[in-house]
Amino acid sequence: MTNNAYVAEQATLFPFTPPKHSDSLCIPVQTWEFLCHTLYLKRYPFLLGPKGCGKSSIAKELADAMGMEYFAFDMGQAFKPKKMFVGGLIIGDDGKTKAVRSEFFKAFVSTKPTLIFLDELTRTPMVAANFLMTILDRQQSYIYDEDSGKRYNKGGNVLFVAAGNVGFAYVSTQRLDTAFEDRFIKVRLNYLTTAEEAALIQARFPKVSRDAATQLAKVAEVLRLAEQKETLSVSLSTRQVLDAAAYIPLGYRLDEVIERVILTNYVITGEETVARSLIQTL
Repeated sequence: MTNNAYVAEQATLFPFTPPKHSDSLCIPVQTWEFLCHTLYLKRYPFLLGPKGCGKSSIAKELADAMGMEYFAFDMGQAFKPKKMFVGGLIIGDDGKTKAVRSEFFKAFVSTKPTLIFLDELTRTPMVAANFLMTILDRQQSYIYDEDSGKRYNKGGNVLFVAAGNVGFAYVSTQRLDTAFEDRFIKVRLNYLTTAEEAALIQARFPKVSRDAATQLAKVAEVLRLAEQKETLSVSLSTRQVLDAAAYIPLGYRLDEVIERVILTNYVITGEETVARSLIQTL
């Protein structure tokens, strides 16, 4: 088979080309394309990774790139699942009882291409997880409203993406039921490498020098490694690194932003002195 024939055959077998994400997102090409293909196959990706590694940003970018409406919900707050997933009843001005649908319900039954982001999935209360078992069933996804005695099916172009933290550092998380986990395609994410993070800093803030961007990325790397080794209990997100970098074009020195923006993340835990001593080794 010639190369042109092979390309033509592949185009027939795989007609979907993953869309591009915006320049503001830094993610490995293979990971991004895998996520796009997962949604194309109408599967639900479950983004697993440490806090601040970009899970929420990736979810929003997926919706934008795939031309889908986007709704985000914090599953850690689903202590009243019926109210979150269905809505409630109110008495109108006419004295009659009527149903008021929740934002989740409206997104779930939408006829438009819609991506529902289930954030903090590993913090979902058990009672809410039971609701999600049927909501996330790819064969018969529905919400049952016991007040009306009706079943409402998921919109044909409604998909889910979830995110969560795993590991001993996240004390409020819990292991999900195996059948629950089986509804997702798990995708592992991590922080950027030092070179990638330095490049991202310069892309966002062109006035930051390469040396300053690299040094700031190295600081983040050292602190994250310490958290992995449990020397520190708090890691450092890419978001916090970019927050620090934003001050440099305003005339702040690198040591000032480290002191004012980076180290203050460790004040509450009482680990500022340890974090400062780690940075001083660079």
